[in-house]
Amino acid sequence: MNSIDYEATTYWVLFVDVAVAIATLWLFKIGKASNTTLVIVGILFLGLIAFMHWGLGGQNFLPANLSGSIFYALILGGASAVVLLFYFTSRQIFDNLSQEHIQLAQGFRVFVGGGFLMEGVLEVIPGWFSIMDGYLHIASGFLALVAAIAFLKKQAFKDKLLWLANIVGLLDIIIIVTSICFVVWADLGPHHNMNYVVFGAGPVLLWLHFISIRKLIYQS
Repeated sequence: MNSIDYEATTYWVLFVDVAVAIATLWLFKIGKASNTTLVIVGILFLGLIAFMHWGLGGQNFLPANLSGSIFYALILGGASAVVLLFYFTSRQIFDNLSQEHIQLAQGFRVFVGGGFLMEGVLEVIPGWFSIMDGYLHIASGFLALVAAIAFLKKQAFKDKLLWLANIVGLLDIIIIVTSICFVVWADLGPHHNMNYVVFGAGPVLLWLHFISIRKLIYQS
């Protein structure tokens, strides 16, 4: 793996996390969050991204010999904490959103998938894994955009598409995180730049699935 290629893809995953942070702030704005809330959320996102770059990129956080199973537990704990934090502090804001807003934010995953395909080409991650990861993200993002269009046009099958987009998106997250920790862990480890997305954009996307499914259930 070329160090220049790795550095270039690191900037890409940082861009992904920044873009997801901006998309989340956009959702907060549409959900009628106060300016104070927007500032606090923005500062928290910047702090998290900076901490990941220092802690993971600089190998200052987590031991290099950490096992994949412990890392998996950390991911599950971190994602659960983010979802609970959003639920207890921001649920009403996200309840103000329509499904198309949520799905448009999920649609950004097509670029996430493209980035991981790029990492495979540059041999930053195993090629076969980048294909699986990339196309799962692209499929999730594409289905989310199709579901958003169907919802806006009030198509009769819009709910089915929303369920499909959410199920595929959740499976994407579960498959990729599990594969990182138990299949390609020896190739990646705890400090790989791919983990910027696991701890950054990933929990936010999980929260968006939660709120979208909640809306589907309560509208039935």
